[in-house]
Amino acid sequence: MGFKRDFCNLFLVLFILESLSLSGQNSNSQQRKIDQLISRTNELYLNGETNQVFASSKKIINLSEQLKYDKGLSYGYYYLAAYFYDNAKFRESVQNVKKAQQYTKYLAKDKTHSAKLSALLGGNYLLLELYTLSSENYRKTIDILESKSQKNITDSLTESATYSNLSYLFQNINMPDSMYYYLKKEKKILKKIKFKDAYIQKGCSCLGFGNYHLSKNKIDSAQYYYNKSLEFFNGKKHPCKIESLIGLGNLYIHQKDYEKSHQYYDCALKSFEQNNFPDIKSELLKKISELHISQGNASEAKKYHDMYLKVHTELDGRKKNERDFVLNEVMKEEKAKHQKEVRESWKLTLIISSLLIFISAFIIYLLKKSKIRNHKALEMAKQLRSEKAVQENEKVIVKLQVNEAFNEVRKLAKENSSEFFTKFQEVCPHFTLKMLSINPKFKVSELTFAAYIYLGFNTKEIADYTFKAVKTIENNRYNLRKKLEISSEKDLRIWLRNYIDSE
Repeated sequence: MGFKRDFCNLFLVLFILESLSLSGQNSNSQQRKIDQLISRTNELYLNGETNQVFASSKKIINLSEQLKYDKGLSYGYYYLAAYFYDNAKFRESVQNVKKAQQYTKYLAKDKTHSAKLSALLGGNYLLLELYTLSSENYRKTIDILESKSQKNITDSLTESATYSNLSYLFQNINMPDSMYYYLKKEKKILKKIKFKDAYIQKGCSCLGFGNYHLSKNKIDSAQYYYNKSLEFFNGKKHPCKIESLIGLGNLYIHQKDYEKSHQYYDCALKSFEQNNFPDIKSELLKKISELHISQGNASEAKKYHDMYLKVHTELDGRKKNERDFVLNEVMKEEKAKHQKEVRESWKLTLIISSLLIFISAFIIYLLKKSKIRNHKALEMAKQLRSEKAVQENEKVIVKLQVNEAFNEVRKLAKENSSEFFTKFQEVCPHFTLKMLSINPKFKVSELTFAAYIYLGFNTKEIADYTFKAVKTIENNRYNLRKKLEISSEKDLRIWLRNYIDSE
């Protein structure tokens, strides 16, 4: 009987081990299937098959949820975010990027994917015109890639795309020198990559150079780069291809060759799939309407203008709502982060306070035990007072340094120096971010003017220092109040001081 019982127990153990082995093999098989699906989805995305990307992403997420497969979940949400990004649904895109970033243990091992997530987040903020948040995420992308000991082709492509988008950012804020700087950095990376691995990035890079040269009225150079971009995208679908066609249409308008402009605009218009890239389509419809106006064709101009208004109004309203949503989410994250820091600070304060109480009690104990120890305790107290005095002295020195920095900024302002606003931002680093959080459309010139008011200069002083008429400065004050939505009863300088200096 004992032998039979032992044999049954052995059989049961072997059965359990076999079941576990089969379960593990099945899990690995499912993971390989998901990995293959990820590769397939990437191909669909690169080939511009946007609608298929949506269905494939959902499938990756569903399969990965069953297995609790972090890689599959992160990639699934990434491609879903990319789909929404291409369709200008930025809220949904940002939400899915944030979901993909939750799998921190996996992302710590896959920095290539982590960098792509930060880059996609930067792209969403860029198209929402949240330039500070966009540049922060692009900087994070570069930092992640620079932390890798060895970069692969995907890393290089992500890095080049990041520089490309930074060039677009500076194009939007009318800083052509910075735009050209990042275009050259992108081009340097792409020279090292074979065409078949980088036709998208190389095509988009040529588009950027075409836009730059057209802005400088270098028609021949612009035409060369636009055509080069179309060569890279031959037989392919991509928004950069559409924008290159639009670029050539714009170029021929410069040359008054309206027939060729129509050809390229019509070709671009036919390249759109349903609901894809509404931001690009909106600008194209506007260009076509303006072209018809130039030719005196009022009925066609109205037709395309009405189409433009329909797309633009819907897109603009959606972007405003999504911009507000994203800013609220960022503010919530910052608030939560601040509250966490406060809690940790309180814990640290409690620990230090407890430690000080313990030390004080120990010192009292030593004082009672021995006069010699009492002497040492007094010496220790004296030393603590001395250190406190040193700290107070250091605080005074820091305060003097801050005052000196402000004096230097005021001096640069009075001299109307080109270095004034740069130096001012070093002294008051939160100024620009806080101003842009009220109105992201502030120009650098408007922020510079606001800095003059923040420093306490009156209208006449600003007019004298900047060599402008008093009336011009008064108009600038009025426009600034309007953008900040401040009533005329409030003192503008006091309001700025209170707002900028508040926590």
